Amino acid sequence: MKCQFCNKDRADRVFYINWMGTVYQVPVCGDCLQKMWNQAAASGRTEEFKNYTGWWPGKQEPRQLGDRAFPETAVPGLIKRRKIAALKSRLNEAAELENYEEAAKLRDDIATMERGVYK
Repeated sequence: MKCQFCNKDRADRVFYINWMGTVYQVPVCGDCLQKMWNQAAASGRTEEFKNYTGWWPGKQEPRQLGDRAFPETAVPGLIKRRKIAALKSRLNEAAELENYEEAAKLRDDIATMERGVYK
C-alpha cells in the first residue's frame, strides 16, 4: 500500500483522522509522518498529533495499519469489522505482489471472520 501523502513509499504507519465523529485510518510512510510531526511542532499542536497517531519522535513502536483507535471495550462487532478491513488491505497488497498463497489464506480468513460478524 502506498503512502496517501507522497504516493511513493510503502505505507508502514497509520494516521488517524476524526471527521465528524468517524475515525478514519490514513496509511502513511515514516518520512511523511515525520514531516507531519515537524508541522505539528511548529504550530504547537504536538499533543493533538500524539493522540491522533499514537506516535512521536523517539517512540519505539508506531501504530501499524489495522491497530485499534478505539478502547478495548469497543463493541465486539466493530473490532471484528476493523480486523476484517485490515485483512482486506493485506489481501490487496498480497495480490499486487503476486503472493497468491498468502492472498488465498487471507481470503479464507476474511470469509471466516465475515460469517461471524454479519450473521
